[in-house]
Amino acid sequence: MASEVELKLTLPSHAVSAFKQDTELGQSQGDPLVLDNQYFDTPDLALNKAHAALRVRKSQFGYKQTLKNKGHAIAGLHQRGEWEYDIPSAQIDWSLFENDIQLDDKLKQRIEPIFKTDFTRHVWIKEQGNSVIELVLDEGLIQGNNDRNVGLCEIELELKQGHVSDLFTFALQLAQRHPLVPCDINKAERGYGLLFPGVSFFTPRDFSQSWSHEQLPAFAFLQDLLTRMSRHWDQFSQQENWWSLQVIARQVHTVCWLLSEIPKVPDSLRGRWLVLQQDLLKLLQPASVVTGLYVDINSNSRGLSQRLLSVMASQLSSNLETWMTHNGLGFAMLDLGAYLYQQADLSTDEPNAVPWFDELAHQVTQEQFVNETALHALAYVCLRNKDQSYQLINDVIRCHLVVHGMIAAKDMLPSMTDELSRAKLSSWQRRLTVENRNLLDAKQALVDDGLA
Repeated sequence: MASEVELKLTLPSHAVSAFKQDTELGQSQGDPLVLDNQYFDTPDLALNKAHAALRVRKSQFGYKQTLKNKGHAIAGLHQRGEWEYDIPSAQIDWSLFENDIQLDDKLKQRIEPIFKTDFTRHVWIKEQGNSVIELVLDEGLIQGNNDRNVGLCEIELELKQGHVSDLFTFALQLAQRHPLVPCDINKAERGYGLLFPGVSFFTPRDFSQSWSHEQLPAFAFLQDLLTRMSRHWDQFSQQENWWSLQVIARQVHTVCWLLSEIPKVPDSLRGRWLVLQQDLLKLLQPASVVTGLYVDINSNSRGLSQRLLSVMASQLSSNLETWMTHNGLGFAMLDLGAYLYQQADLSTDEPNAVPWFDELAHQVTQEQFVNETALHALAYVCLRNKDQSYQLINDVIRCHLVVHGMIAAKDMLPSMTDELSRAKLSSWQRRLTVENRNLLDAKQALVDDGLA
């Protein structure tokens, strides 16, 4: 068995041409490979349930059969077991696995093709520091046996020899030039998702049994945050679901708070996430009216929210494209991933737990103005801890979004030409005093509940 160590990164299809022209990718390995990959499992997904993936790959150089286990991932860095063998045809040769892994004969008889991943692979070899890294660009299609398919465009950096730190260094260099974001989802999971939407290779960590209000295991929590952020970003980039971007914003707030509390975090890392936080708030600002209308439970205004969103779609998409090209998210995630990997690799007595509940609760309930970082961090940590206070905190966030949207609506009204929408928006905005009172009441409910 080999141990595979690689960084997986997503690349928007519009950025592929510029990526291929980059002269700092390394030594090109010649013409691209044309890879046709057939994945196998049983009808009841026995291999998937065992956290394994089995495929047969065809290229212009012959056939290979591969079995991989799940392993683990940090900020797109995947480490897992891999068994790979050359075979003469597309038929699985079970005898090759005998010395490495035992497979039940009944399971072998039930194995059948389930989906394909067919793509073109460009390969470069990069010498980075004391390491050798294989860089590949995969472009193609994932196809299920139910006629559904999804496009594929991703980068993989595999460590052939050397140090993981060099892998992150190279990835950070690339992310400065291209919109690359760490990815926690591999091709096999995407294929399974076409056939079985409920299937996920992600096993959520249950923090509720391992910590209390007093101490938060900061490094483990940050690793979990990065994984979830990667998955929400993937969902957003596939569908441009703006609610996923709102979730990412809450996660960014939480990272910024945690980095401010962990001792000896490099100032450059903290600063990078604070810049990302401000850039994300600026990106979401034009949609604040739409968001406020949508979450306002005291007004039947979702129809107006959808109309405004369609009017603003062009501006929002333009701002989003600029933000994605700047790639603050991808670079910050890689920088944090490199830091977390270094901490996991060090023998150190440095504390990695921080107090959280009392401090955050005080900032949320006692300060006159809403502290967005504290508010979203408190909500996110309570959600992961299955804390009963989460719903009350979420009510404060909802009221804050409504108030914020109403304030922004006042500036939007003069530019609106649709008289009906303008009248409805004006009527909604005039409830600002009432909603400010609702926000104060929601914060008081937290105090009454004993939050602070």
